[in-house]
Amino acid sequence: MAATASAHPEIQVYASFPHVAEPGTDLNLDADNWHWVLCLTLPLETLNVLEFSSTPYKWIRYAIGTVVGAEGDLSSSSDSPNAVDYNAGLPAESAALYYYTSDDEKRRMYPLDPNIERTSVTSSVAPTRRAQFRSDTAERDGNRCVLTGMRELFCDAVHLLAHSKGDTYISTYTQRRSRDPNGGDLVQDIDSVRNGLLLNKFTHVGVGQHVAFLPTPNFAMNTDDVDPTAPPGEKRCTAHLFEPSCPTFLGGLGAPPFGTPIRISDTPHWPPSILFDAVYAGAVLHHFGTQTLKDEVTVTWMDTFDPGGVMDQAHADHKVVTDARATTVERTQNQVQEHRARDEARPVPDTFDMLMALPYILVPREELQAMFRKAKEKAEVAEKRRVQEKVDTWNRQVIS
Repeated sequence: MAATASAHPEIQVYASFPHVAEPGTDLNLDADNWHWVLCLTLPLETLNVLEFSSTPYKWIRYAIGTVVGAEGDLSSSSDSPNAVDYNAGLPAESAALYYYTSDDEKRRMYPLDPNIERTSVTSSVAPTRRAQFRSDTAERDGNRCVLTGMRELFCDAVHLLAHSKGDTYISTYTQRRSRDPNGGDLVQDIDSVRNGLLLNKFTHVGVGQHVAFLPTPNFAMNTDDVDPTAPPGEKRCTAHLFEPSCPTFLGGLGAPPFGTPIRISDTPHWPPSILFDAVYAGAVLHHFGTQTLKDEVTVTWMDTFDPGGVMDQAHADHKVVTDARATTVERTQNQVQEHRARDEARPVPDTFDMLMALPYILVPREELQAMFRKAKEKAEVAEKRRVQEKVDTWNRQVIS
Protein backbone atom coordinates (compact mmCIF):
# COMPACT_ATOMS: atom_id res chain seq x y z
CA MET A 1 0.00 0.00 0.00
CA ALA A 2 1.42 3.36 -0.98
CA ALA A 3 0.58 6.65 0.64
CA THR A 4 -2.50 8.27 -0.85
CA ALA A 5 -1.71 11.33 -2.96
CA SER A 6 -2.40 14.56 -1.07
CA ALA A 7 -2.02 18.26 -1.80
CA HIS A 8 -0.40 18.53 1.63
CA PRO A 9 2.32 15.94 2.38
CA GLU A 10 1.41 13.62 5.23
CA ILE A 11 2.46 10.38 6.87
CA GLN A 12 -0.20 7.68 6.87
CA VAL A 13 0.17 5.10 9.63
CA TYR A 14 -1.38 1.64 9.29
CA ALA A 15 -1.75 -1.03 11.95
CA SER A 16 -2.93 -4.62 11.78
CA PHE A 17 -6.35 -5.36 13.32
CA PRO A 18 -8.32 -8.59 13.68
CA HIS A 19 -11.58 -9.08 11.82
CA VAL A 20 -13.05 -10.65 14.95
CA ALA A 21 -12.34 -9.90 18.62
CA GLU A 22 -14.61 -11.83 21.01
CA PRO A 23 -14.79 -10.56 24.61
CA GLY A 24 -13.21 -12.97 27.07
CA THR A 25 -11.47 -15.06 24.41
CA ASP A 26 -7.96 -15.03 22.95
CA LEU A 27 -7.54 -13.34 19.60
CA ASN A 28 -7.31 -15.60 16.58
CA LEU A 29 -3.73 -15.12 15.36
CA ASP A 30 -4.28 -16.69 11.92
CA ALA A 31 -3.09 -14.36 9.19
CA ASP A 32 -6.50 -14.49 7.51
CA ASN A 33 -8.03 -12.85 10.61
CA TRP A 34 -5.85 -9.76 10.34
CA HIS A 35 -5.86 -6.80 7.97
CA TRP A 36 -4.21 -3.39 7.67
CA VAL A 37 -6.25 -0.41 8.87
CA LEU A 38 -5.35 3.22 8.20
CA CYS A 39 -5.17 4.60 11.74
CA LEU A 40 -3.44 7.99 11.68
CA THR A 41 -2.85 10.74 9.13
CA LEU A 42 -0.05 13.05 10.25
CA PRO A 43 0.40 16.23 8.17
CA LEU A 44 4.12 16.93 7.86
CA GLU A 45 3.55 20.65 8.33
CA THR A 46 1.77 20.00 11.62
CA LEU A 47 4.48 17.65 12.90
CA ASN A 48 7.12 20.26 12.12
CA VAL A 49 5.17 22.91 14.02
CA LEU A 50 4.49 20.72 17.06
CA GLU A 51 8.10 19.50 17.39
CA PHE A 52 7.16 16.97 20.06
CA SER A 53 10.44 15.11 19.58
CA SER A 54 13.84 15.53 17.97
CA THR A 55 13.37 11.94 16.75
CA PRO A 56 9.91 12.11 15.13
CA TYR A 57 9.77 8.44 14.07
CA LYS A 58 10.15 7.41 17.70
CA TRP A 59 7.26 9.72 18.61
CA ILE A 60 5.12 8.22 15.83
CA ARG A 61 5.94 4.75 17.13
CA TYR A 62 4.82 5.75 20.63
CA ALA A 63 1.69 7.47 19.33
CA ILE A 64 0.43 4.52 17.29
CA GLY A 65 1.43 2.10 20.06
CA THR A 66 -0.74 3.89 22.62
CA VAL A 67 -3.66 4.02 20.19
CA VAL A 68 -3.40 0.34 19.25
CA GLY A 69 -2.58 -0.84 22.76
CA ALA A 70 0.39 -3.00 21.78
CA GLU A 71 4.12 -2.48 21.43
CA GLY A 72 5.63 -2.88 17.98
CA ASP A 73 7.85 -1.43 15.28
CA LEU A 74 7.35 0.84 12.30
CA SER A 75 8.22 -0.30 8.79
CA SER A 76 7.95 1.42 5.43
CA SER A 77 6.64 -1.80 3.87
CA SER A 78 3.39 -3.69 4.28
CA ASP A 79 5.20 -6.90 3.31
CA SER A 80 8.31 -6.68 5.49
CA PRO A 81 8.69 -5.86 9.19
CA ASN A 82 12.12 -4.29 8.78
CA ALA A 83 12.17 -1.31 11.14
CA VAL A 84 12.68 2.23 9.91
CA ASP A 85 15.65 4.34 10.97
CA TYR A 86 14.22 5.87 14.13
CA ASN A 87 16.87 8.58 14.22
CA ALA A 88 16.06 9.86 10.72
CA GLY A 89 14.28 13.15 10.10
CA LEU A 90 10.85 13.51 8.54
CA PRO A 91 10.52 13.02 4.77
CA ALA A 92 9.72 15.90 2.42
CA GLU A 93 6.94 13.99 0.65
CA SER A 94 4.00 11.85 1.72
CA ALA A 95 4.85 8.38 3.06
CA ALA A 96 3.15 5.31 4.49
CA LEU A 97 4.25 3.50 7.66
CA TYR A 98 3.12 0.09 8.93
CA TYR A 99 3.05 -0.86 12.58
CA TYR A 100 4.07 -4.48 13.13
CA THR A 101 3.36 -6.34 16.37
CA SER A 102 4.51 -9.79 17.46
CA ASP A 103 2.07 -12.58 18.24
CA ASP A 104 2.64 -12.00 21.95
CA GLU A 105 1.76 -8.33 21.55
CA LYS A 106 -1.28 -9.18 19.43
CA ARG A 107 -2.55 -11.29 22.33
CA ARG A 108 -2.18 -8.25 24.62
CA MET A 109 -3.70 -5.84 22.11
CA TYR A 110 -6.30 -3.48 23.59
CA PRO A 111 -6.97 -0.46 21.34
CA LEU A 112 -8.11 2.90 22.61
CA ASP A 113 -11.82 3.42 23.06
CA PRO A 114 -12.84 6.04 20.42
CA ASN A 115 -15.18 7.55 23.02
CA ILE A 116 -12.46 8.05 25.61
CA GLU A 117 -11.90 11.71 24.78
CA ARG A 118 -13.67 14.30 26.89
CA THR A 119 -16.81 15.88 25.54
CA SER A 120 -17.34 17.96 28.66
CA VAL A 121 -15.45 18.91 31.79
CA THR A 122 -16.07 16.42 34.58
CA SER A 123 -16.50 17.81 38.05
CA SER A 124 -13.97 16.71 40.63
CA VAL A 125 -15.90 17.68 43.75
CA ALA A 126 -18.89 15.82 45.21
CA PRO A 127 -20.24 14.93 48.62
CA THR A 128 -18.75 11.43 48.78
CA ARG A 129 -15.82 9.72 47.05
CA ARG A 130 -15.13 12.62 44.72
CA ALA A 131 -14.64 15.00 47.63
CA GLN A 132 -12.01 12.62 48.96
CA PHE A 133 -10.54 12.39 45.44
CA ARG A 134 -9.97 16.14 45.39
CA SER A 135 -8.54 16.21 48.89
CA ASP A 136 -6.14 13.31 48.25
CA THR A 137 -5.02 14.67 44.87
CA ALA A 138 -4.40 18.17 46.22
CA GLU A 139 -2.45 16.82 49.21
CA ARG A 140 -0.26 14.59 47.04
CA ASP A 141 0.46 17.41 44.58
CA GLY A 142 1.32 19.97 47.26
CA ASN A 143 -1.90 21.98 46.84
CA ARG A 144 -0.56 23.46 43.60
CA CYS A 145 -0.99 22.80 39.89
CA VAL A 146 1.60 20.24 38.80
CA LEU A 147 2.16 22.16 35.55
CA THR A 148 2.11 25.86 36.49
CA GLY A 149 2.41 25.91 40.28
CA MET A 150 -0.89 27.82 40.61
CA ARG A 151 -2.53 27.70 44.03
CA GLU A 152 -5.24 25.13 44.68
CA LEU A 153 -7.89 27.88 44.57
CA PHE A 154 -7.40 28.10 40.81
CA CYS A 155 -7.16 24.34 40.24
CA ASP A 156 -9.29 21.27 39.75
CA ALA A 157 -8.56 17.68 40.69
CA VAL A 158 -8.73 16.20 37.20
CA HIS A 159 -9.57 12.59 36.38
CA LEU A 160 -7.23 11.13 33.74
CA LEU A 161 -9.91 8.63 32.76
CA ALA A 162 -13.12 10.61 33.08
CA HIS A 163 -15.20 10.07 36.22
CA SER A 164 -18.23 9.24 34.08
CA LYS A 165 -16.46 6.08 32.80
CA GLY A 166 -16.84 4.38 36.18
CA ASP A 167 -14.97 1.76 38.20
CA THR A 168 -15.51 -1.17 35.84
CA TYR A 169 -14.11 0.79 32.92
CA ILE A 170 -10.85 1.83 34.60
CA SER A 171 -10.41 -1.62 36.13
CA THR A 172 -10.80 -3.30 32.74
CA TYR A 173 -8.56 -0.78 31.01
CA THR A 174 -5.68 -1.08 33.48
CA GLN A 175 -5.91 -4.87 33.57
CA ARG A 176 -5.74 -5.10 29.78
CA ARG A 177 -3.00 -2.50 29.43
CA SER A 178 -0.96 -3.54 32.49
CA ARG A 179 2.81 -3.92 31.99
CA ASP A 180 3.72 -4.55 35.63
CA PRO A 181 3.98 -8.28 36.45
CA ASN A 182 3.25 -7.39 40.08
CA GLY A 183 0.09 -5.48 39.19
CA GLY A 184 1.45 -2.15 40.42
CA ASP A 185 -0.24 -0.28 37.57
CA LEU A 186 -3.75 -1.64 38.24
CA VAL A 187 -6.40 0.87 39.33
CA GLN A 188 -9.81 -0.38 40.49
CA ASP A 189 -11.51 2.87 41.49
CA ILE A 190 -12.29 5.70 39.07
CA ASP A 191 -11.93 8.13 42.01
CA SER A 192 -8.56 6.74 43.05
CA VAL A 193 -5.93 9.42 43.61
CA ARG A 194 -3.86 7.44 41.07
CA ASN A 195 -6.35 8.52 38.41
CA GLY A 196 -5.91 12.20 39.17
CA LEU A 197 -3.78 15.31 38.80
CA LEU A 198 -4.18 18.76 40.34
CA LEU A 199 -4.27 21.09 37.32
CA ASN A 200 -5.17 24.70 36.74
CA LYS A 201 -8.65 25.25 35.33
CA PHE A 202 -7.37 26.26 31.87
CA THR A 203 -5.46 23.02 31.41
CA HIS A 204 -8.37 20.99 32.80
CA VAL A 205 -10.53 22.15 29.90
CA GLY A 206 -7.99 20.92 27.34
CA VAL A 207 -6.90 17.62 28.88
CA GLY A 208 -7.54 14.62 26.64
CA GLN A 209 -8.19 16.59 23.48
CA HIS A 210 -5.67 19.40 23.19
CA VAL A 211 -3.33 18.74 26.13
CA ALA A 212 -1.68 15.46 27.07
CA PHE A 213 1.31 14.30 29.09
CA LEU A 214 4.06 12.19 27.53
CA PRO A 215 5.67 9.81 30.06
CA THR A 216 9.29 8.94 29.41
CA PRO A 217 11.12 6.64 29.22
CA ASN A 218 8.56 4.47 27.43
CA PHE A 219 8.81 1.51 25.04
CA ALA A 220 9.59 3.80 22.09
CA MET A 221 11.30 6.87 23.53
CA ASN A 222 13.84 8.00 26.08
CA THR A 223 13.66 11.37 27.79
CA ASP A 224 16.46 12.79 25.63
CA ASP A 225 14.20 12.23 22.61
CA VAL A 226 11.99 14.95 24.10
CA ASP A 227 14.72 17.09 25.64
CA PRO A 228 18.18 16.47 24.15
CA THR A 229 19.77 18.00 27.26
CA ALA A 230 18.15 15.51 29.63
CA PRO A 231 19.59 12.16 30.76
CA PRO A 232 18.00 9.38 28.64
CA GLY A 233 16.62 7.50 31.63
CA GLU A 234 15.32 10.48 33.62
CA LYS A 235 11.70 10.01 34.62
CA ARG A 236 9.58 12.78 33.15
CA CYS A 237 6.05 13.58 32.11
CA THR A 238 6.06 16.33 29.49
CA ALA A 239 3.03 18.51 28.75
CA HIS A 240 2.28 18.58 25.02
CA LEU A 241 -0.10 21.06 23.44
CA PHE A 242 -1.75 19.66 20.32
CA GLU A 243 -3.37 23.02 19.52
CA PRO A 244 -0.45 25.50 19.47
CA SER A 245 -2.74 28.35 18.43
CA CYS A 246 -4.30 28.17 21.94
CA PRO A 247 -1.44 28.37 24.47
CA THR A 248 -4.04 29.35 27.09
CA PHE A 249 -4.71 25.63 27.53
CA LEU A 250 -1.34 25.38 29.30
CA GLY A 251 -2.34 27.77 32.08
CA GLY A 252 -3.89 31.06 31.01
CA LEU A 253 -1.91 34.23 30.43
CA GLY A 254 1.04 32.97 32.46
CA ALA A 255 1.23 29.63 30.65
CA PRO A 256 4.64 27.90 30.74
CA PRO A 257 6.56 27.23 27.50
CA PHE A 258 5.56 24.36 25.23
CA GLY A 259 7.13 21.08 26.33
CA THR A 260 7.32 21.91 30.03
CA PRO A 261 7.47 18.81 32.27
CA ILE A 262 4.93 18.52 35.05
CA ARG A 263 6.04 18.12 38.65
CA ILE A 264 6.10 14.42 39.52
CA SER A 265 5.38 13.18 43.04
CA ASP A 266 7.69 10.29 43.82
CA THR A 267 5.09 8.32 45.75
CA PRO A 268 3.16 5.08 45.13
CA HIS A 269 0.06 7.26 44.73
CA TRP A 270 1.29 8.81 41.46
CA PRO A 271 -0.70 7.73 38.35
CA PRO A 272 0.74 4.76 36.42
CA SER A 273 2.13 5.43 32.94
CA ILE A 274 -0.66 3.48 31.26
CA LEU A 275 -3.15 6.16 32.36
CA PHE A 276 -0.97 8.92 30.92
CA ASP A 277 -0.82 6.76 27.77
CA ALA A 278 -4.62 6.75 27.62
CA VAL A 279 -4.83 10.55 27.81
CA TYR A 280 -2.08 10.93 25.22
CA ALA A 281 -3.68 8.43 22.86
CA GLY A 282 -6.97 10.33 23.22
CA ALA A 283 -5.34 13.55 22.04
CA VAL A 284 -3.59 11.73 19.17
CA LEU A 285 -6.88 10.15 18.12
CA HIS A 286 -8.71 13.48 18.38
CA HIS A 287 -6.27 15.32 16.10
CA PHE A 288 -4.93 12.61 13.80
CA GLY A 289 -7.19 9.55 14.06
CA THR A 290 -9.06 8.39 10.97
CA GLN A 291 -12.77 7.66 10.86
CA THR A 292 -11.81 4.24 9.46
CA LEU A 293 -10.01 3.42 12.70
CA LYS A 294 -12.84 4.70 14.87
CA ASP A 295 -15.39 2.63 12.95
CA GLU A 296 -13.16 -0.46 13.06
CA VAL A 297 -12.70 -0.29 16.81
CA THR A 298 -16.34 0.55 17.48
CA VAL A 299 -17.61 -2.44 15.50
CA THR A 300 -15.04 -4.99 16.65
CA TRP A 301 -14.03 -4.00 20.19
CA MET A 302 -16.76 -1.93 21.83
CA ASP A 303 -18.13 -4.80 23.95
CA THR A 304 -14.72 -5.30 25.56
CA PHE A 305 -14.32 -1.73 26.87
CA ASP A 306 -17.03 -1.98 29.52
CA PRO A 307 -18.08 -5.56 30.31
CA GLY A 308 -20.79 -4.14 32.54
CA GLY A 309 -22.62 -2.85 29.48
CA VAL A 310 -24.56 0.35 28.99
CA MET A 311 -26.36 1.72 32.05
CA ASP A 312 -30.13 1.49 32.04
CA GLN A 313 -32.39 4.57 31.96
CA ALA A 314 -32.98 4.60 35.71
CA HIS A 315 -29.25 4.53 36.35
CA ALA A 316 -28.73 7.25 33.76
CA ASP A 317 -31.43 9.45 35.32
CA HIS A 318 -29.91 8.95 38.77
CA LYS A 319 -26.50 9.90 37.43
CA VAL A 320 -27.90 13.15 35.98
CA VAL A 321 -29.30 14.07 39.40
CA THR A 322 -26.10 13.22 41.29
CA ASP A 323 -23.96 15.09 38.77
CA ALA A 324 -26.20 18.15 39.13
CA ARG A 325 -25.81 17.98 42.91
CA ALA A 326 -22.05 17.60 42.50
CA THR A 327 -21.95 20.71 40.32
CA THR A 328 -23.87 22.70 42.95
CA VAL A 329 -21.52 21.56 45.72
CA GLU A 330 -18.49 22.39 43.60
CA ARG A 331 -19.83 25.88 42.88
CA THR A 332 -20.45 26.45 46.61
CA GLN A 333 -16.97 25.26 47.57
CA ASN A 334 -15.41 27.49 44.91
CA GLN A 335 -17.35 30.49 46.26
CA VAL A 336 -16.16 29.70 49.80
CA GLN A 337 -12.58 29.46 48.56
CA GLU A 338 -12.91 32.78 46.69
CA HIS A 339 -14.30 34.54 49.79
CA ARG A 340 -11.48 33.08 51.86
CA ALA A 341 -8.90 34.28 49.35
CA ARG A 342 -10.37 37.80 49.37
CA ASP A 343 -10.31 37.83 53.16
CA GLU A 344 -6.68 36.73 53.14
CA ALA A 345 -5.84 39.46 50.65
CA ARG A 346 -7.24 42.26 52.84
CA PRO A 347 -4.56 44.30 54.59
CA VAL A 348 -4.24 43.55 58.30
CA PRO A 349 -3.35 46.49 60.60
CA ASP A 350 -0.03 46.13 62.36
CA THR A 351 0.55 46.61 66.09
CA PHE A 352 1.54 50.29 65.73
CA ASP A 353 -1.69 51.09 63.87
CA MET A 354 -3.71 49.41 66.60
CA LEU A 355 -1.91 51.38 69.35
CA MET A 356 -2.54 54.65 67.51
CA ALA A 357 -6.24 53.81 67.27
CA LEU A 358 -6.55 52.77 70.92
CA PRO A 359 -7.26 56.27 72.37
CA TYR A 360 -10.18 56.71 69.99
CA ILE A 361 -11.57 53.27 70.77
CA LEU A 362 -11.76 54.19 74.49
CA VAL A 363 -13.66 57.48 73.89
CA PRO A 364 -17.48 57.28 74.32
CA ARG A 365 -19.38 57.29 71.04
CA GLU A 366 -21.16 60.66 71.52
CA GLU A 367 -17.91 62.40 72.50
CA LEU A 368 -16.10 60.86 69.55
CA GLN A 369 -18.80 62.07 67.14
CA ALA A 370 -18.51 65.60 68.60
CA MET A 371 -14.73 65.48 68.10
CA PHE A 372 -15.24 64.47 64.46
CA ARG A 373 -17.72 67.35 63.94
CA LYS A 374 -15.29 69.87 65.41
CA ALA A 375 -12.44 68.50 63.29
CA LYS A 376 -14.62 68.73 60.19
CA GLU A 377 -15.70 72.32 60.96
CA LYS A 378 -12.10 73.32 61.61
CA ALA A 379 -11.04 71.76 58.31
CA GLU A 380 -13.82 73.60 56.45
CA VAL A 381 -12.81 76.95 58.02
CA ALA A 382 -9.18 76.32 57.12
CA GLU A 383 -10.14 75.49 53.53
CA LYS A 384 -12.25 78.66 53.21
CA ARG A 385 -9.39 80.76 54.60
CA ARG A 386 -6.98 79.19 52.09
CA VAL A 387 -9.31 79.89 49.18
CA GLN A 388 -9.92 83.49 50.33
CA GLU A 389 -6.19 84.09 50.62
CA LYS A 390 -5.69 82.88 47.04
CA VAL A 391 -8.50 85.17 45.79
CA ASP A 392 -7.06 88.17 47.66
CA THR A 393 -3.63 87.51 46.20
CA TRP A 394 -5.09 87.31 42.70
CA ASN A 395 -7.04 90.59 43.18
CA ARG A 396 -3.92 92.43 44.31
CA GLN A 397 -2.01 91.20 41.28
CA VAL A 398 -4.79 92.35 38.92
CA ILE A 399 -5.16 95.79 40.52
CA SER A 400 -1.42 96.44 40.52
